[in-house]
Amino acid sequence: MKRIFVLSMLISILVAGCTKQDSTDRCAGTNYDIQFTKNPAIGGVNNGSLSIFYPRGDTLRYQLNNGAPQANPNFSGLAPGTYLIWVINQKGCSDTISTTIEAYGPKYAAVKQLIAGYCGPCHLNGGASGGKNLDTDASIVSSWDRIRLRCVNGTPTFMPQNGQLTTVDKQKITDWVNAGHRISD
Repeated sequence: MKRIFVLSMLISILVAGCTKQDSTDRCAGTNYDIQFTKNPAIGGVNNGSLSIFYPRGDTLRYQLNNGAPQANPNFSGLAPGTYLIWVINQKGCSDTISTTIEAYGPKYAAVKQLIAGYCGPCHLNGGASGGKNLDTDASIVSSWDRIRLRCVNGTPTFMPQNGQLTTVDKQKITDWVNAGHRISD
C-alpha cells in the first residue's frame, strides 16, 4: 500500500512538472538604440523617406506601423504623418520608436536646404552665433524676418559672412517670406 502511495505521488509530481509553462519571456532584454534619418514630404506629395542606420544586420527586419516586415531598412514614398518604426530580430522580438514625417511646402524646403548649406556651424548643431540657432523648423519660421534682413537685404551686414547668397538663393528666401513664411509654403 505504501508502495502504491509513493508511486502515485511520484507520478503526480512528474506529471505536474511536465505541465508547467516556461514563464521566461524570450524577448526580455530586446532593446535597440534605433537610429535613423528622415526626409520630409515636400509639396503635398507622398515623397518622404526614412532610413534606419542602426541596428543593421542580416537577421533583422524593419517595419513601419502595421506594414509587412522587410529586410531593407529604407522606406520611401511616405506621406506626412506619424510612423512607428519596428526593428524585429530572428526570434520575432522587437523594439520600436516613433517619428513624424513633416509636410514641407516647396518654398520652405528650399529655404531649409539653404540654411543647412550656408548657416553651419554658426547657427546649426547647437551653434547660436548672434543669439540665433536654426536647428529646428520652429526656429527657422520664427526667424523669417531676420533671415530676410541678413541674407537678402544685407541689414546691417550680409549673411553668410563668407559672401552673399546668389540672386537665385535670395529669391528663394523672398518667395518663401512673401508666401507667408510657414512650413507649409
